[in-house]
Amino acid sequence: MLTETAVHEKQNHWSVMKRKDMPSGAKTILSIWSFKRKRIPDGTISKYKARLCAHGGMQSWGVDYWETYAPVVNWMSVRFILTVAKIHELDTKVIDFVLAFPQAKLDVDVFMEIPAGMVLTGVPERHQRSIYVLSLNKSLYGLKQASANWYKMLTQG
Repeated sequence: MLTETAVHEKQNHWSVMKRKDMPSGAKTILSIWSFKRKRIPDGTISKYKARLCAHGGMQSWGVDYWETYAPVVNWMSVRFILTVAKIHELDTKVIDFVLAFPQAKLDVDVFMEIPAGMVLTGVPERHQRSIYVLSLNKSLYGLKQASANWYKMLTQG
């Protein structure tokens, strides 16, 4: 959890702001932790992973987001392209995006509650959640529009 939040903070995925400074009528959404155990082929655990997600179920269409569509690849197509590349002796490369969705900018303002377990420096712990919220600068996993924003960023690139 510490590693995950440190990466988000380092890459400026959100800004801490006072709840009273939010636009009138704006609502906050909850944050959710997703935990996974990564295993190696023999079944032993190689690492524990924590991912911070936004609770997209709290978003309303037409208010918090408009577009959610992003095309996905059919694995049969991937296998076909790799087969053609092998037959014609073409080079292939793999790209792995670490924290892919948070690289895309948001098109609307999204305010999120401070995640459980996260402590803001310089603020008494007992007052943090009542006074402060996170203003998201980038998409987070779980947002309804996250995949559409990621696709839009990829097509522009």
